[in-house]
Amino acid sequence: MACTQAALYKSINIRGGVLSPSHLFIKGRTIMSLFTFKRIPLYFDKISARVNLHDMTFLPAVMIFFLVINTTLSLSALEMQLLSYAVLAMVIVSFLFMLALVMHDKEISRYGFMHFLFLLFLFAMTLVNVNDIKNDIYNSIAIGLLLLLIRYYRHRMNMILKCFTIAFTVCMWLNLFHLVTHPLLWLVEDHKDGIGYLLGDNYNQMGCRMIVALAANLMCIRYSRIWLFNFIIMAVVIIVSLLMVGSMTSLSMIVVFLVCCLLPTSKLRLSAICGLFAVFLLFQVFVVFNGRGLENNELAAYLVEDVLKKDLTFTYRTHMWESALKIIEESPIWGWGFADADWYKSNMSSFAIGPHNFILAILIHGGVILLSIYIIICGKVFKNVLPYLKEKNIQLLLLSVACLWIMSLFEMYPYYFMLYPLALLYYSHYVYDDADKCTLMAE
Repeated sequence: MACTQAALYKSINIRGGVLSPSHLFIKGRTIMSLFTFKRIPLYFDKISARVNLHDMTFLPAVMIFFLVINTTLSLSALEMQLLSYAVLAMVIVSFLFMLALVMHDKEISRYGFMHFLFLLFLFAMTLVNVNDIKNDIYNSIAIGLLLLLIRYYRHRMNMILKCFTIAFTVCMWLNLFHLVTHPLLWLVEDHKDGIGYLLGDNYNQMGCRMIVALAANLMCIRYSRIWLFNFIIMAVVIIVSLLMVGSMTSLSMIVVFLVCCLLPTSKLRLSAICGLFAVFLLFQVFVVFNGRGLENNELAAYLVEDVLKKDLTFTYRTHMWESALKIIEESPIWGWGFADADWYKSNMSSFAIGPHNFILAILIHGGVILLSIYIIICGKVFKNVLPYLKEKNIQLLLLSVACLWIMSLFEMYPYYFMLYPLALLYYSHYVYDDADKCTLMAE
């Protein structure tokens, strides 16, 4: 363009310093061309407005923060209903946004597809049985957002893990502050109640959130010693909180988990993992599925009452398990869909808001079919993690899952917290794959 203008200027014949009318017209057109829109790209051709969503940190960090707040804290228990709805709205918007991104990539893993089948079947059974469809949708959105975030940013697992750890750390501190400022929840026995707590609205629900927070923090220790310091402080905060509310099941298993983290060798940690999973399976099969039959077993009565000095009914849980088994027998294949408190009160004992056992809850919600899908998901996770069993962080993450499952023998934890550590395990190999790539590049 500059060469063309120079040639044009040279072609103008100036006589005595005065241009003829024709020359003025030609030069006027040349000057006006400088102000036409055709020239604008010449000045802005190096500026780009493209945004690489895969490389962003702020946006996924915000989505993770709202997801953790929504699933971990019970803001409605603090009479913050408006804030609770606002957080839920952010989670729904984030889910739709991430769903659009993943659908644009047109890819889905078999692991993600099994979760889709799990949530779809649960939704179908809830719809057919006219059950708690609203909360089932919210539950599916939370799980879906979790999986979409980890899937989309799987090559940046360090960022994902750090964001989750920071969000969970904030929740643990807020919970401790809430307990300190509301002493009637735990200090005075006559005023102590099972609800009104910040973590899950129930002190028995604290355990799953706390051990998941510790598991996320464990995966970050490889990046910096700061996360080790945060892990120690968080463990102290969690133990103090559980001592205050008196949730002995959660406290005992979290202490077991922390002790196992101190085991010096890989063989000892693997032995602990196998032992804990064996305890879970044996107790589920021979105790939980027995219902109140345990009370008629003399050996069990001797071990629990005389040796362990515990209540043989596990604080009336055997009654709840027996009541749940009767409901399951009425629809063992399909289940009853996602149930709420009113449904449990109508179909089970009046004191049992749920079966207080995660496996029994799955069988109630979706029968043998839903349990089979869950087992397939677990199988895919453990198959995917087998090549990395020698990694200490993977062993500790497996320990957290084993402790969480044992805790779930006595409580009905939300699906989100039972699936979250499995998702970390499934995608954890990206942490080590990225580290290997960095090492090769450095060499």
